Amino acid sequence: MQTLINLMDSLLKRTVVSVMVLLVLTVTIQVFMRYVVSSPVTFTEELSRYLLIWVGLLSAAYAYRVRMHLALDLLVLKLHGSRRAILNLVIHSLILTFSMAVLVIGGTRLALLVTELGQTSASLGISIGVVYLALPISGVAISLYAVDFIRHELHLFKTADLPAATAAHSPTGTSPSTPPAGTSPEQTPTAGTSSGKVSSDLPQTGASPDDTPQR
Repeated sequence: MQTLINLMDSLLKRTVVSVMVLLVLTVTIQVFMRYVVSSPVTFTEELSRYLLIWVGLLSAAYAYRVRMHLALDLLVLKLHGSRRAILNLVIHSLILTFSMAVLVIGGTRLALLVTELGQTSASLGISIGVVYLALPISGVAISLYAVDFIRHELHLFKTADLPAATAAHSPTGTSPSTPPAGTSPEQTPTAGTSSGKVSSDLPQTGASPDDTPQR
């Protein structure tokens, strides 16, 4: 799945950039021929209009991938954990439903209909169905991205409350100062000592009077 998504990312980016460059060149030629040479080309206006349709729909799919569409995120930012994951699941499910019903199914029917009717453009002479193919192609891309987002949100939903559940089921009643099992009392540090060792400046218990420093 991730390999398919990466391939779709690369293909979309290159296609959008190529169509955008072609669109800029077409408009530049149109302006130059009309206002400089005073001999406008007939097909540039139609071609630029169709290229704008393609770059708009394909860019919409890629913008959805990188989460660059305008959105009201007031409610999303107030939710956390599994609640935010549930809300995102609803949002991406609605986007998936819209893209499949309107763009993929509706766009495919529209492209097939105008192809069967034999509608062609006035200047370029190409089938209008080729222009409308941008609808199902964009819809397929958006649908794949929506499925990937839904997979990701399901994973977050399953793991959102995992740290809290782990803390709730952890054993209690053990004091942090209690030595671990198998540790002898002599290895346990006592108050006023460092690492269980008695300071050398004080006389140790059991030392003879001769060993005690005299004043």
